[in-house]
Amino acid sequence: MSDWATIGLDSAWIAAMLAAHRETEALPTVTFDSFLGTGQMSRTARFGVAWPDGGDPSSIVVKVPSTDDGTRQYGFEHGPYLTEHVFYQAVASEVDVASVGVHGLFYDQASSDFAFVLEDMVGYEPGDQFAEPDGEQLTSAIEQAVALQARAWGRPTEAPFATLTGDREGRAARTKMMLQAFLPSVVERLGHGLDDGIADLMERFADAADVWGLRQSTPMTLVHGDYRPDNFMYGPVDSTRRLVIVDWQTLRMGRGVTDVAYLLGGALDPGHRAQIEREVVVDYRNRLSACGINYPEDQCLTDYALASLHGVAIAVGATMLADQTERGDALFTMMLNRHGRHALDWEAMGLLTQ
Repeated sequence: MSDWATIGLDSAWIAAMLAAHRETEALPTVTFDSFLGTGQMSRTARFGVAWPDGGDPSSIVVKVPSTDDGTRQYGFEHGPYLTEHVFYQAVASEVDVASVGVHGLFYDQASSDFAFVLEDMVGYEPGDQFAEPDGEQLTSAIEQAVALQARAWGRPTEAPFATLTGDREGRAARTKMMLQAFLPSVVERLGHGLDDGIADLMERFADAADVWGLRQSTPMTLVHGDYRPDNFMYGPVDSTRRLVIVDWQTLRMGRGVTDVAYLLGGALDPGHRAQIEREVVVDYRNRLSACGINYPEDQCLTDYALASLHGVAIAVGATMLADQTERGDALFTMMLNRHGRHALDWEAMGLLTQ
């Protein structure tokens, strides 16, 4: 696909959105530049912007639904697209996490359409799930996890966080149904690349996913849900925002340490992860404590162990719901192996029976 117009947006619409945000009647000239990313759940592209007065922004990024009918239908029927809209519209201004700026939002559930006109992170480099983050990048990621969570901690019924709390029993039941329905196809598609014991863990988890989904003793807070390098933008050395978080389609209220477990379990080689994870969890707890949040060590570690299964659930679901690509299959195989090993190392399934 080479023409942005084939997705359903034209430059005139984008120009009008930008002018409205800038509160000017002068329309910019908007020119398609290039597509960004692999487009597994959405399509994203960069546009050049030329204003009559030469002002900013000089480029923007626009995000729209997937061109795959099944992925697009799932995105609207099950909430990922609406969730990201809610984040940019109402949540971003209520938390301290570094996210991209917004130049305009359009969302219409009835017509199954949306368009987010976003800041172009010029000079930033996208993260890569296949390249391990270094120590500084991990520290920045934990810092941003706390920046997302601290102001929402223990506020699941308050606006705007209440819209992301949802029906926990229903969500737990749907997770179990999804895993049981998808697992045979996932094993058929990726099973040849799975390490010993991973397929068995996935089967046992699928049968207990509803119990896992309802385990919640820690105060709820915001959870990005797909907190990994592919959703990070790393800034220049002199940037005031060294790490910016993107892709908010899986945002919800839940166990905050889920993002920490998901990041470490998926982004690091299991051997490296085992060497440093306790130190990273201590850093996470200390940063929460500096925000006035007491998270007892034993409860945090129990939650961390249970949260290792989150990556398994995400990888199974994404394998079947995202547009299939060669990189995607390699990514999901790696995620299943790493998150599965994480859950086995922490004996997460045993905790579900306690």
